[in-house]
Amino acid sequence: MIRSCIKRFSTTTPAHSVLPALRDNPACRIGILAEQRLAYLEKGINSHQQDKELLALISDMGDWWYGYVLRVGPEFPGDRNQGEWLAILVQSGVPVDGYSQKEVFRCAQKSWFRLLEYHAYYIQEPQDGGALCHSFEEAVTMLRHIIVRFDIRKRIAWERDADGNLLAPEGSKLDRRCMDLFGLSYDNFLIREA
Repeated sequence: MIRSCIKRFSTTTPAHSVLPALRDNPACRIGILAEQRLAYLEKGINSHQQDKELLALISDMGDWWYGYVLRVGPEFPGDRNQGEWLAILVQSGVPVDGYSQKEVFRCAQKSWFRLLEYHAYYIQEPQDGGALCHSFEEAVTMLRHIIVRFDIRKRIAWERDADGNLLAPEGSKLDRRCMDLFGLSYDNFLIREA
C-alpha cells in the first residue's frame, strides 16, 4: 500500500514534501474506497427494498476488484432456499468510488447496473466468487472468505500456451454470476470457456 511506502521516507527528503501539497489542495481528494477500502450503507441504493449494502475494494491490480454484499430481489436467479443476501466478487472495468458513502453506491449502480462495466473471472470453487446467504451477517462472513481466497493469478487468464493463447488458471472455470446481478454485457457475452 502506498501509505506504508511513504512512511519509510525521511521527513527531510524531497519526496516527503509532496504530501502537504496533496493534503492541502481540495482538488486532490481521493474517494472513500481508495482511502478506507470499505463503504457501507444501512439503507442501500442497489439493495432490494433499500436494505443494507457493503462494498470493499479488494485490489486495484490490473482491473479493480471489489467484494460486494447486498440483498437481491425475488427476480434474482438462484435457489431462494439458499437466501436472499448475496456476497459476490466483482471484477470492474472502471474504478468505483465517491466522496460519500452514497456516492460510492451510486457510482456502482451507474458503472455495473447501467453501463455493465464488469468482467467475468475464473474460480476454483463456487465460494471463490460468491454465494447466496440467509442474512447480511452471513453474507459478510462469506465476503471475508472470498477476500481470504482472492489471488489475481487464479481469477484471470495470464499464462499463454506455445501459440500465444491465454490459458485459464489450472483447475478453474469461468464464473459468470455477475451477469445474473448486473445483466449481460457485450464483453462478457464474447467470453468463451477455456
